[in-house]
Amino acid sequence: MEDEPIIALDLEEILAEAGFDEIRVFSSCTDANGWLELNTPEVGILDPQVRDGVCTSVAKTLVERAVPFVVYSGQSADLTEDAAAIFSKGILLLKPCHPDMLLTALAKSGLRAG
Repeated sequence: MEDEPIIALDLEEILAEAGFDEIRVFSSCTDANGWLELNTPEVGILDPQVRDGVCTSVAKTLVERAVPFVVYSGQSADLTEDAAAIFSKGILLLKPCHPDMLLTALAKSGLRAG
């Protein structure tokens, strides 16, 4: 999840170059939750604060389905205690970071490029 178009494109490029072939980018909680109704990703990269709010519901769904995720944030979001607890289940990376750091975080989560 990323609502900044340039960052979203950069993430897509990093992942595609690393061999990931099914990449979905959502810029809102609403879009991500809609997709999650019928799909389960192998991993998630979440900016906690997107266009329509803090994506706690997306993170909760990933945790419930045992999907690893990276919290990719450029600032400390004003999170409730519940949201902070959910996001703490992911691997935290601060924007900007070197692409290798992102790929290392994904590898630590157990995901490998296809």
